[in-house]
Amino acid sequence: MRLLLSSLLLVVAAGLRAQQPYTLEQCLRTAEQRNLAVANAMLDAELAESNRTQSYWDLAPDLNGVATHGYNYGQTVDRFTNTFANDRVRTNNFFLQSTVVLFEGLRRQHRIRQAGLDSDAADQAVQAALNDMRLEVVQAFLDVLGLRERIEASEAQVSATREQLERTAALVEAGRLARAELLTLEAQLAQEEFNLTDAQNQHDQRKLALGRAMQLDVPEVYTFDIAAPALSAFTPAEPSQSAETVLANVLATNPAYKQAEINVASSEQALSMARAGLMPSLSFSASAGSGYSGLTQRAVGEPILGPPIPIGATASGETVLIPNESFAREVVPFGDQLEQNFNQSVGLTLSLPIFNNMRNRTAIDQGRIRVEQTHNRMLAVRNDLQRNVLDALVMQRAAYRQYEAATRAVGAGTLALDYAEERFAQGAITSIELSAAKAQLARNEADQINAKYRYLMASKYLDILQGIPVTL
Repeated sequence: MRLLLSSLLLVVAAGLRAQQPYTLEQCLRTAEQRNLAVANAMLDAELAESNRTQSYWDLAPDLNGVATHGYNYGQTVDRFTNTFANDRVRTNNFFLQSTVVLFEGLRRQHRIRQAGLDSDAADQAVQAALNDMRLEVVQAFLDVLGLRERIEASEAQVSATREQLERTAALVEAGRLARAELLTLEAQLAQEEFNLTDAQNQHDQRKLALGRAMQLDVPEVYTFDIAAPALSAFTPAEPSQSAETVLANVLATNPAYKQAEINVASSEQALSMARAGLMPSLSFSASAGSGYSGLTQRAVGEPILGPPIPIGATASGETVLIPNESFAREVVPFGDQLEQNFNQSVGLTLSLPIFNNMRNRTAIDQGRIRVEQTHNRMLAVRNDLQRNVLDALVMQRAAYRQYEAATRAVGAGTLALDYAEERFAQGAITSIELSAAKAQLARNEADQINAKYRYLMASKYLDILQGIPVTL
């Protein structure tokens, strides 16, 4: 048992080692394949397309076949013989019936248009769900990359502080520096190690968030990794797009806004269908059928002669007689009855809506309200997109300015730290002043990293809104 367990662990470990890091494009493809919101949107699109196909079939005539088999008990009138029966009588009925609506106030034509619009709206809903998924994945992916850069910077700071601590310890041992200087550096190192651990924890949390956005299984979430693109040398460029240009591109391509526009057109078709309820309707129907009855009989064989039957007398008193003939009888066979009872019918039906408890008027009023609601939702989506575009552009420009300022601060802080280290080695400043210079440089580097990834996130968000493929 232990050998089997060890073998399984080795296989799992080998599989984990063989797992390749995910690029951003691979993360997006995996999320597209597994995301439940996207999958449900695709199923909704299939349902909408099915309704669209059915709306065309609704124009065709229907055809129904009916077959009955029954027994009547007690007195009843047979529909084929028109005679009373008191015993059990078997009956069978067979018929085909078809009806086609010739005119219904163009209700079905409006239904076809509405079903087509609903199908198009469902397709746009799929793209909108994909955009939401892309935004979530890109945000988590960039967060992980940004935290990795912060971790690298923190590790470099910890390494430099440890080297400084070793040199200071040697100077303290030689009696050239007070022990308080060493204690200050030890406290600084502890703080930097804490900051490093905190950045590593945030990195792990955001990587877990990325795995959840990709709908990875639990074992995959804890073992997958990402392939970091070469962004260390990336330099943000000053944004040049105007808000009007970006917003025009977004409104022309964004699926959420297209879906809202299509929903308005669909609600207008629904209103037209409601108004069609006030129009007369004309339908054509045809049927063909036959049946069988146990009371249907026929004479068989030669006539049987009996005594003449008196029916009266003449004026002279002579009795008037008529022949007395009878026949043996049998039930007409099933097949013969079907042939004899075969009937056909055609008809036109005109229906005029005079009063139907105000249902048509209510449907029209409700349809008008739904048109206004969908129009308001479209305006709300437009306003949201406009606000998101403006926020992203403001964030992009602000991140660019922050990155430029942070870059200058990093350069100045690096020179200041080099100078402080030289002066500290000469005993001209204390370890507290040296720690302040290092802390300031660390803040400047963190600001630079954060500004760079805020700029990247704003840029990618604008790309997603405009339907531009997301790449790094």
